[in-house]
Amino acid sequence: MPVPVDLSRSESVNVPDAWKHAIKDDKISVLPLVSDREKKYRDGWCTYTYEHVQAPALEIICGGINAKTPQASAIWRQGHLLHFGFEQSPSEFNDNGRALLVNSVCYIAKFTEDRPIVRPPTHIRPLDRFVIDRLIGNTERDLDTYLDWYFHDKTHELVRGKSREELAKWYLGNRGFVRADERGKFVIDEDARRVGVANDSPEFIPTLIARLGEDSGENGLAQQLLARYVAEGPTTDSSARVWESWWNENQPYLFFSDTGSFRWFVDPLAKSRQIPTKELRGPLRATLK
Repeated sequence: MPVPVDLSRSESVNVPDAWKHAIKDDKISVLPLVSDREKKYRDGWCTYTYEHVQAPALEIICGGINAKTPQASAIWRQGHLLHFGFEQSPSEFNDNGRALLVNSVCYIAKFTEDRPIVRPPTHIRPLDRFVIDRLIGNTERDLDTYLDWYFHDKTHELVRGKSREELAKWYLGNRGFVRADERGKFVIDEDARRVGVANDSPEFIPTLIARLGEDSGENGLAQQLLARYVAEGPTTDSSARVWESWWNENQPYLFFSDTGSFRWFVDPLAKSRQIPTKELRGPLRATLK
C-alpha cells in the first residue's frame, strides 16, 4: 500500500548553479530524503526526459536536485518500467525517502498493460528539434559550438555566424522539416519541404496518401516519405487505397516522436482501448480494474 509523505518537512535551499539560467529565484522548496544532510552520498541518476515527452508511454513523476537542469527527471515511468534515480539504500533514507520508494513501486505495479513504444537508436544520443529552441533561449551557450554538435555540416553552414534573432527567424521557417541523419545530426528534409507540410503535422500523412492517388510524378516522392516517416505502416509499394484504410483505422492512435528517429508510431494501448492517444496519458494508462 502507498505510504503517506510528510510534506511539512520540506525546506528552502539555494538554487543550484546549473539551474540559474532557468530559475531566477534565489531559493527553491525541496523535500529532504535523508536525515544526515552533512554526509557525502553517492550521486544518483537523472534523465533528460523532456526530450521524449511526445511519447504517450512516458510519464514524469518527480525531479530532484542535480547538476544538470531543473527539467531533468529523477523518477519517471516508460510503459511498465520505472526509473528511480535516487541512489541511497532504504537504510539511508529518512521516512519520506522510504515512502517515496515504496510509493513508486506501488505506482508502477498498476501498469501491467502499458509498454515502451519508442526505442531510440542506441549508437547515438537522440535529440528533439526543440533543442534548438532551448539553445536560442539560453544566452549562456555559444551558438556556433552547439550548432556544430547539433547540425549536419551542410546545414550548419546555412546558419553559421547568425545572431540569435537571425537563427530564430531561420529556424521558424525550417523546423517543420527537420530530421536526423544516421549520426543523429539535424538536416533539413528537402523532400518534405517539397510537399510543404511539416513532418510532425497531423496533415502530413493524409497529404502524402492523397498524392499517392494522384496520377502524377509525385507518387514516388510520397512513397519515399511514407517509408521514411511511418514506423509501422503498409509496405512501400502499397496503393493509396491500402494507405487510406490504414489511416482510417489508426489515425486516432498515432503520435510523432523526434527521438524515435523522427517517425510516426501507433500507440497500441490506446488502440486496444479505442481511446485517442492524446487522451490516454499518465495515470490513465494504468491497467483497468
